Amino acid sequence: MKKLLLLVCAAVMSLSASAQAGDKALGAQLLFGSKTNNIGLGVKGQYYFTDQIRGEASFDYFFKNQGISMWDINANVHYLFDVADKFKVYPVAGLGYTNWSYKYEIPNVAVIEGSDGRLAINLGGGAEYELTKDLSVNAELKYQIISNYNQLLLGVGVAYKF
Repeated sequence: MKKLLLLVCAAVMSLSASAQAGDKALGAQLLFGSKTNNIGLGVKGQYYFTDQIRGEASFDYFFKNQGISMWDINANVHYLFDVADKFKVYPVAGLGYTNWSYKYEIPNVAVIEGSDGRLAINLGGGAEYELTKDLSVNAELKYQIISNYNQLLLGVGVAYKF
């Protein structure tokens, strides 16, 4: 588990460090998941393949609520549409891996705990506003299709482009 988290962090950092062809961005996000029914925090790395097509790798962690916590890693693609000066909207499509941990305590009976990893399909959309040439804020609504764990994610974030 620790090795996987380290690998994900290294992949996100290398995405931004090794790309030479286009703009890159690093960011953070605050999330809410409908299945976890709780907030989470995430980090993301973005690479602009063209002015309109952007790839994004992200890692998100949702805090424990009612015995359930979850983390995920994602690889998504955005197609950016300029709708106004400094304002873009984009569809989101991608794949992810989710890991759900649970622990239920039944008083005087038993403790039931475990974890379950599942693949996810990510579909949704977002909007982005450029505060400056290098700094932008965004809001995103994404549906994760996961066997037995489908959930809607709402996220708000900030990204620094370099």
